[in-house]
Amino acid sequence: MTCLMASLYITHVFAESAGKPLLFVWICLIFMTFSGNFSLFPTAIAKTFGPQYVSINYGVLFTSSAVAGPIGALLSTFLLQKLHSYGIFILSAGLSFISFVLSLTFNARRVNGKLV
Repeated sequence: MTCLMASLYITHVFAESAGKPLLFVWICLIFMTFSGNFSLFPTAIAKTFGPQYVSINYGVLFTSSAVAGPIGALLSTFLLQKLHSYGIFILSAGLSFISFVLSLTFNARRVNGKLV
């Protein structure tokens, strides 16, 4: 999901100049990656931390999203003046790619030592 998100952020320049239908498809794909991430989180949390901690950890995850929303809005407003919209999309693509690499290198183990 994060690799797709990074690819979509990088192609923002092309989607905008390709016309309204392609821009609509591009926006739908962006929102699909957001919802895809939130649909994968409960399973990832259950496999990593155990089913008894899913509700607590998922609550923390949603709380962090609620806190990051206003901070992200303020930060993007500040960065828009410095980087313009394309720069923000390239920065977002870079951060999404970093999260993709981190997800590949994440090495969670169960209590018995087996990989998740």
